[in-house]
Amino acid sequence: MKRYVDGNKKPAILADSVEAVIAAIYLDSNLDSAKQFIIDNLKNAAKIASSHVGQKDYKTVLQEKLQIHGNVKIEYILLKTNGPDHDKTFIVEVKCDGKSLATR
Repeated sequence: MKRYVDGNKKPAILADSVEAVIAAIYLDSNLDSAKQFIIDNLKNAAKIASSHVGQKDYKTVLQEKLQIHGNVKIEYILLKTNGPDHDKTFIVEVKCDGKSLATR
């Protein structure tokens, strides 16, 4: 049996749990009850999350910079994976028009 260490601190597991609670409220009662739960419990988190709208991740920024003068062929090549399924790390190479730009 696999043992997941600190699973209660992993954002994906926590998000799935909250989603399940909201779905259970909706199925057990109605949409208004689920909406009220969200408002009562997630108002601050939603405010914080919405303040970051428009900020881009590194991959998006790279792609936009590479495509500034038109279409290019961008490739992400998975070279290696390490670690257990619940905590994997990846080694990936990024190429633009066949030229290797970085490996990380």
